[in-house]
Amino acid sequence: MTAPPVPANAASRVALDRIGLPENVRPLDMQHVDALAGSIRLQGIVVPLVVRAAGDDTDAFELVAGFHRFAAAQALQLPDVPVVVRDADTEDADRALENIARKALDPREEARAVQAMLARGLTEDGAAQALGWSRQRVAARVKLLELPESAQQLVGDGVVALSAVDRLLAIGRVSQPLLDALIAFLADGNGWAAERLAREPGWVLDSALRQTDTQVFAAHLSSIRADQIAELRLGKKADALYEQATKLHKQLDRQAYGAPEIRFSDEDVDQARAAGVLIEFERTRPIITDRALYRELTKAAIKRTVAELEARIAAAAEAKQRSRAERRTQPDDPMAAAARERDASLRGLADQAHGANLDLGQSLLHGLSVVDPADMHVARFFVYGLLGPDWDASPYTQTGDRVQRLAANGIRLVVGELRQDVTKTRKDGTPGRLRMDYGDHRKPEAAVKWLWRYIDGAKTAGELYGRALVVIAAEQYASRLVLPAGHRMPATRWSSRKDVAGKALNRLVGPHMPASLKQLERAVKRAHETYAELERPTDETPAEPTSNEADEDDDLDAAPAPAAAEPS
Repeated sequence: MTAPPVPANAASRVALDRIGLPENVRPLDMQHVDALAGSIRLQGIVVPLVVRAAGDDTDAFELVAGFHRFAAAQALQLPDVPVVVRDADTEDADRALENIARKALDPREEARAVQAMLARGLTEDGAAQALGWSRQRVAARVKLLELPESAQQLVGDGVVALSAVDRLLAIGRVSQPLLDALIAFLADGNGWAAERLAREPGWVLDSALRQTDTQVFAAHLSSIRADQIAELRLGKKADALYEQATKLHKQLDRQAYGAPEIRFSDEDVDQARAAGVLIEFERTRPIITDRALYRELTKAAIKRTVAELEARIAAAAEAKQRSRAERRTQPDDPMAAAARERDASLRGLADQAHGANLDLGQSLLHGLSVVDPADMHVARFFVYGLLGPDWDASPYTQTGDRVQRLAANGIRLVVGELRQDVTKTRKDGTPGRLRMDYGDHRKPEAAVKWLWRYIDGAKTAGELYGRALVVIAAEQYASRLVLPAGHRMPATRWSSRKDVAGKALNRLVGPHMPASLKQLERAVKRAHETYAELERPTDETPAEPTSNEADEDDDLDAAPAPAAAEPS
């Protein structure tokens, strides 16, 4: 028996075995098929399959759209399914909708196809079931079409995330010019900002307005800075009020710098919200897009700030008066009265201090510019001031660090009583290699004690100066070869203007340097030169010795260079 024909564009039920598949069907998403089967098992097929007549055979149909639903119906072994027969005029549109389920479109194209499905009478729930999507996903595609074409293109190209669509719609509902400026900024190679649009829309808006030449206005309605107030040009009355606020702020807090912060109130935000010019996002400051209203709200905020400062100053004055009244009613504290009298006296004496300082300068210039070099007080001031305080052996305070260095690296090496001969004797009774024990360099107590005893023993100014030079020169020129390599510290550098101190020390010590130390220094220098010669590449020509090097034995007036930490 021949089945009755199905009217075109009318929904009816057709046996599943009367529907055939066209050639070159793309592979299906089986997870999608399983999800549809679960949905169909519960509530049936909400969206009919789209078919067309298979040639002249009125009993057979070819599937146009709904391949995943068809596969789900086969899996459930349904005897028949609802279908809509399309003609050639609508077949291409139906296949475009089918491409959504096959995941062949970008978000923008998906949104347009969903819109076409809704225009044909489907609800968002019906479209969601047909596509195997959640209703939220369908709704998100519909929202995308509310944006300008350029914004849709950015979403379709993946520049702007779908999660940022609600942010863009919120901006566009309040200010379309601001949305256009933001879209132009994002399209102009600023994809780095588009990535932050969903999380930090306020920051992205700031960047767009700051880095472009757009005349669109937007500002945060939380607080306003002095430079922003100046740009608004609020008028003479508002400027006078702002200047008054600055003075009141300084009067209230003497340490305050600049103008007070002008903050907008909740009432200001409510007013902008009621006017429909406020953009609000979660966890961000509200943004106002109307310049005229922003100016009026700023004027009101300045006026309110002045009133608040005046109230705070009046409250502070009242509290001060109460405190004074309480003090008058209480018995006077003798110590407090004495302190007030002392402070009043010191304020009166401050004027005299200016003249006293000038008198001091004149007296010093005329009476102390020239001193007696033999004066022991002068010598003690310079010598003991140069050497510094005594060493306290503390690693934390480092008090007396200079004295410790002079003793450990100088006196300890040149004074015979501070070292001990520990040369061993060979089996045949002859002495072995010379070995001297100079003690622990970290515990130079004996050397420090010897140093102060030596300095304190001076009887005259000249002797005190000389003994200080002995201590300094010992640390400067003593050879470190007698110490283990790890204990050899460089000599102290006596920094001064134009190195005057270092040059003078060399001249003072030079005539008193022993020949043995000079010979030792020359031997050390030759050892280093020999090693450097071996290190030099063979193709380099050694430099000719200078006349100073040839005559160095005759230079006995100047001291050698201060001792350095020689390598082992």
